[in-house]
Amino acid sequence: MRRKEKVIQTDVLIIGGGVAGCMAAIGAKEEGSAEVLVLEKAEISRSGDAGGGNDHLLAHLNTGEEWDTDQAMRQYYTRVSQGLIESEIGYRLHLSRIREIVDKLESYGIEMRDPQTGQYIRTKSFGQPGPYFINFKGKNIKPVLAREVKRLRVKVLNRINVTNLVMSGKKVVGAMGFHVRNGNFYVVRSKTTILATGDIARLWPNSSGLPFNTWMSPFNNGASHAMAFRAGAELANMELTVSTLIPKGFSAAGLNAFIGMGAFLRNSVGERYMKKYHPMAEDAPRNILVLATYREITEGRGPCYIDSRHLSKQAMLHLTTNLLPVDKDTFMTFCEQKGLNLEKDMLEIEISEMQVAGTTGSVSGIVIDQTGKTTLSRLYSAGACTVPSFGLSGALATGYSVGIEAAKSSLKISDLEKHDEGEIKREVESIYAPLHRKEGLNYKELENKLRQIMADYVGYMKTEKGLRTALEKLSDLENKVDQIRVKDYHELMRAAEFKDLLLIGKLVATGALARKESR
Repeated sequence: MRRKEKVIQTDVLIIGGGVAGCMAAIGAKEEGSAEVLVLEKAEISRSGDAGGGNDHLLAHLNTGEEWDTDQAMRQYYTRVSQGLIESEIGYRLHLSRIREIVDKLESYGIEMRDPQTGQYIRTKSFGQPGPYFINFKGKNIKPVLAREVKRLRVKVLNRINVTNLVMSGKKVVGAMGFHVRNGNFYVVRSKTTILATGDIARLWPNSSGLPFNTWMSPFNNGASHAMAFRAGAELANMELTVSTLIPKGFSAAGLNAFIGMGAFLRNSVGERYMKKYHPMAEDAPRNILVLATYREITEGRGPCYIDSRHLSKQAMLHLTTNLLPVDKDTFMTFCEQKGLNLEKDMLEIEISEMQVAGTTGSVSGIVIDQTGKTTLSRLYSAGACTVPSFGLSGALATGYSVGIEAAKSSLKISDLEKHDEGEIKREVESIYAPLHRKEGLNYKELENKLRQIMADYVGYMKTEKGLRTALEKLSDLENKVDQIRVKDYHELMRAAEFKDLLLIGKLVATGALARKESR
């Protein structure tokens, strides 16, 4: 397999073409004359957590209601994040831009309002003081954003798996990686760099046994977190992971859709158990819904169910046509094949695989300041890989904000920094080594072992002994990385993903061992 080595220069480099990456590109181009390049592992029109669509957007609109103000949203933001974020960062990069983001989406042609009434359909869930979630037809949000990126003449290179940042001393001066189809090696020299590869999935097993059937995008392997850490950037709260409730055996998004429309959670004896755990019952924050369900099951009152049988015909129609099929096309087919009629039957649920996800209240990721800067010079970050992050809303707003800031900084830098050729050579040797081995281990074998370790020792309930055992086993697994053998560039990408996942697993376990409190 022949491959070429290519060197590219740009002002602003964006790693990751999901929602945050696309919005960062838009913000950077709208700011001025900076050249902008996006590197995406897949294809930007359908990559990331929103690649298949999204049915709701967290937003306050300042309509005059007490709960619908900047201050109320800021208080909710701080409360649901358990005080573990700096609220001013969230406000400047995210909350202060929400109204602007909604207007932008509508200007791009995304239908945010009910066509019959011309009003926003808004629902309430996850501890909100009011209906903050705008229900909208977001099936094509990624193709629409990708179209806007291309309209602004942003350069996009798809199918590039970025493996590491390029350093000049303590400055980040670009990134390097390879094309997952033809194997070409790329070095990108940049004045500023934005990490925007989203959250971290595929690190814990799910009930289906299929690692790519995940709650969030299974291709988000924590590349930004891993690259930032290896380069010396600060990360925070990596041990505080996220879970949700899913249909038994089917890792579909949809909990917000059910709860927002007024569905109940019931245990095996028919009790609405959330009333025991939180005064807001089913409207409690997501982590409380998960913890309560965990306790019901472990204390012998499982299985647990979502009950939507009491919903009105109109609410059920909205749920089954405008919400549930958006996040996962096959959800209603799944119900049909199971013989489930949501108007008559309860839907059995379970706790999803854990993730380091950028959902509402998530506080894990790369530390940034009020401009999106990380603790490394010339390196920025946006979206679900940062602290703070806030789902789709946060990816849109922080991406746009950080893109503007990175572009401003790049225009003040006159020359591109020289990089260390020795560093590049070492990266090339490391990346392609699995292709040259005549025998060795399959990446799937090691990745499956990684998930089993995380499930056994770094699960919902953690102990000091379990975490220490996990770190020992993860270190043993790390010693086998140099034994991986791959057959082609696709498998080479999976091997690179495994290295990042393994590092993230160690960071989660190490953080959990250090934190001497329960949350």
